[in-house]
Amino acid sequence: MLLGATVFAVVAASVAYRLGVQRANADGQAILTGLISAVEKTAAIAAYTGDKVLLQEVVDGLSRNHLSANAEIRTSEMTLLAFQQSKTVPDSAIGTEDRAVEQALFSPFDATEKVGVLRIRPNVTDLEQTARTEATTLALTMVAQIVVVAILLYLVAARFVSRPIIDVATALRKIRPGSEKILRMPPMHANDEIGTLINGANALLDANRSALRLERELRGEIEKMEAQYRQIFDSSSAGIFVLSANGHLINSNPTALQIVGLPLADMKRLKGQDLVSEIFARPERVQEMIDSSARNGDTVSADLELKSRSGHAQWVHCLISVQSNPNATGAPGEPYRGLIEGVMYDITERKKAESAVQHQAVHDVLTGLRNRAGSDALIDQFIKVAQSVHEPVSVMYIDLDGFKRVNDLLGHKAGDHVLMECARRMRASVLGASDLIGRVGGDEFLIALKGTGADDVYLCQVAQGIVTSLCEPIVLEDGQVANIGASVGISCYPRHGVTRKALLSAADAAMYEVKRTGKNSFAMALEAAVES
Repeated sequence: MLLGATVFAVVAASVAYRLGVQRANADGQAILTGLISAVEKTAAIAAYTGDKVLLQEVVDGLSRNHLSANAEIRTSEMTLLAFQQSKTVPDSAIGTEDRAVEQALFSPFDATEKVGVLRIRPNVTDLEQTARTEATTLALTMVAQIVVVAILLYLVAARFVSRPIIDVATALRKIRPGSEKILRMPPMHANDEIGTLINGANALLDANRSALRLERELRGEIEKMEAQYRQIFDSSSAGIFVLSANGHLINSNPTALQIVGLPLADMKRLKGQDLVSEIFARPERVQEMIDSSARNGDTVSADLELKSRSGHAQWVHCLISVQSNPNATGAPGEPYRGLIEGVMYDITERKKAESAVQHQAVHDVLTGLRNRAGSDALIDQFIKVAQSVHEPVSVMYIDLDGFKRVNDLLGHKAGDHVLMECARRMRASVLGASDLIGRVGGDEFLIALKGTGADDVYLCQVAQGIVTSLCEPIVLEDGQVANIGASVGISCYPRHGVTRKALLSAADAAMYEVKRTGKNSFAMALEAAVES
């Protein structure tokens, strides 16, 4: 039996080793895939905007993972945008092209527009070493389990070999664990198999006494570990809380109390939905997470906003798991779930960073105005709303006159100062807080006014105010004076077009007509420019 178990253990260990290697390699690839997924949106934004600094930060971060040999981002035409190889990984450890993990990057504004490719080549040496280690551990564990099972089966089978063995077993059963009693050796069996069995049983009893002493020692260690666990629970950087089935707070660590900004006594006084409503800005979302976990038996996670107690937005990443209640019958009024366990991490800074990235994607860095992408998106939104409420929208295309001369004579620093001052003056000329002011080129700007049509006096007032303000001298930081002007072309929805492209084209044509006829003025698009 033992020989057969040994052969089976060797075969099983071999199979387990191969499967373990395959699984560990797959896990490594999954980790790399997860890394790509984590930075996919950021990389897409960087690739879309051409932000080289952000692109390099993304590949730098990916290359720091021990499973990553190098990381790169290319355009959809496979032009290299950013590349970083791990400094600790030799060239011999870099995985081949067929083992690389890659992810297509799509525009944040158009999910069908491919803007690039993110690729990670694995650290094959590290990946395979990890796989071999995990596979070896799995194989040894399986061998140990098979050997233990074989020994137990052997002992059980041997118990029924003969009556004397049954008698020995009966005597053994009468001995209490931990007692000092041993089996008596019958004189006639001192030198035969029964004697050997009794000697073995007595040795086992002695080992049992030793095991009990060890168990007591282990119990003491467990108590120490429980104390350590409590210390970890109390000092964890993650907020941990436990709720009853009806939503009452059972336990919470100090971090959770610090995150939500409520004392433990106040939280325990709150009942059920009142507790969730007091903590979270959208309590219905939390209730949906609890119901989903109770229904499906899995852990549900989401980014949730807390009720602000400091005047600033506060976000947490929350994981909720509901333990099933085996005693629940589903009767009316009876809880269908057990304990509700939750873990929360303060992600306020991450949310701020994401918001900053999103803001940078649609705003001009120098002036703070909307960039071309941001302006196009907002004009499309204006047109969509105007179509539904049957209101006009006006678009102004503004080009600075004489700006190139400022750059050439006074330098780019002076030019930047002029652009920022022009942006400030335009903001002062546009009264509507929800209207659009954007910088769409070097010295080109867009203004879109909601609810304002070609026949509105306000439209001409704004246009004239912009021309007048931009013609005023601009005093630079060094005391020099820059003089520029502005040519403004105007188009209106729906008179001059019903699409953004048509409106911009009409406004651009009107602006160039102003430049041709003298500059420093504004003009309305021709009626002939109307697009159906």
